[in-house]
Amino acid sequence: MEKLLDERLVLLDANVETSEEAIRLMATRLEELGFVNPGYAQMVIDREKTFPTGLPGKTMCIAIPHTDPTLVNTAAIGVIVPRRPVKFDMMGEPGSALDVSLIMPLVIKDPKSQINLLKAMMRVIQDGDLLVQIRDSRDPKEIIELLHELEEAM
Repeated sequence: MEKLLDERLVLLDANVETSEEAIRLMATRLEELGFVNPGYAQMVIDREKTFPTGLPGKTMCIAIPHTDPTLVNTAAIGVIVPRRPVKFDMMGEPGSALDVSLIMPLVIKDPKSQINLLKAMMRVIQDGDLLVQIRDSRDPKEIIELLHELEEAM
């Protein structure tokens, strides 16, 4: 089974100002590493406009941008810790912006596994201490270890 978490997909202190910049930053890395095909970034950006992915967490807001698996080669979960909070619209409420401090793009290959992954993500989002540990860490390996539960969800 392929691992979802990869240190190369942990981007710390990311200098991004907008949700689109954050999505493009991760999509570029995903494409360089062969996880996705060209066009993936625009698919995620387009989906985000209609189905936003910002979520209020216990201690901070997070976003889980994703799209359908059309251009996905390998499933993965990315982690972006932006230098400053980035505005993402709230899930279920387009136009209602949240200041997001942790962005976790979900690269879903098998739609059937999406439900279990989203359930595991909800447990992460509700664990305020864990979110703070992830945001404050400067070690990609530590972040991967903190998120091990997501690996087990698939």
